Amino acid sequence: MTLLNTLKTIVFLSIILYFAPFLVENIKNQYTSLLEPPTHIGVVHITEPIHSAHYLVSELHSFFQNPTIKGIVIKIDCLGTAPGTSQTIFHDIRQLKKEYPKPIISLIENTCLAGAYLIASACDYIVAPESSIIGNIGQSFSDWATQKIPEEANHSFDAIKNDAYQQLTKQIALSRKLSLSTINNWANGKIFTATQAMTLGLINEIGSLHTVIKIIKEKVLIEGDIEWVQKKHTCPYQNLIQKIIQS
Repeated sequence: MTLLNTLKTIVFLSIILYFAPFLVENIKNQYTSLLEPPTHIGVVHITEPIHSAHYLVSELHSFFQNPTIKGIVIKIDCLGTAPGTSQTIFHDIRQLKKEYPKPIISLIENTCLAGAYLIASACDYIVAPESSIIGNIGQSFSDWATQKIPEEANHSFDAIKNDAYQQLTKQIALSRKLSLSTINNWANGKIFTATQAMTLGLINEIGSLHTVIKIIKEKVLIEGDIEWVQKKHTCPYQNLIQKIIQS
C-alpha cells in the first residue's frame, strides 16, 4: 500500500469515526419505537355514581395481576358512590397495591366527591386541575341512608351515621397521611376547589394527563411511549337482547 493510499484510508476512517455518533443517534431516534415497545398502562373510568363494585374491581384485579401492565390510572369525574361500594373498592386497591406493587394514580377532571374521593384516596397520587371540585367527605352515607334506611329504624340513624363517618374519615386520614385532629378542616361535607384541596393535603398536584404521564414515567422508569389499555364492558344481558332484536 502506497503512502497516498494509506493517507486516504486514514482520512476516510477519521470521517467515519467523526460522523458515527451522529449516525447512531439518528438511527436510535428513528427506530426506538420499534426496538422499545410502548409501556402498557391500565385506565379505569369512574364517571357516574356506582352502586356495584363488580366491574371496577374486576378491572383493577386484571390490571394489577397482569405483568405487562406497569401502572394504573383511575380517571374520576363523579359526584359520589354508594358508601359500601366505595369502601369495597378502597380496600381492594390498598390490598392489590401490597400484592402487586405498581403505581396507581387518580386523575380528577371536574368532580370527585364523597365516596368517589374515598376511592381516589386509596391511590398513590391524586392529580386535578385547579377548578375541579373535591370533597363532600362524610355526606355520601347520609344521602344514601336517608333513602335506604326504613323509617322505623330512624331511631338508630344518628348512631349509624356517626359510626360510618368515623370509618370514612379514618380511612382517608390513613391513606392521605392526614391528622385526625384536622378532620373539621377537610371533612364534615365541606367542598373545595383543587387548589384549596391541595393546601389541605387532599390531592398531590395541580395538573392534567400530561402531569400523570410525567409521574408514571418517573415511577416506572420508562422513556418510551405509553399505550393506554382499557377494558370494554359487556352488558350481562347482551346476548339475550341481541336474540330479541333478531327475532
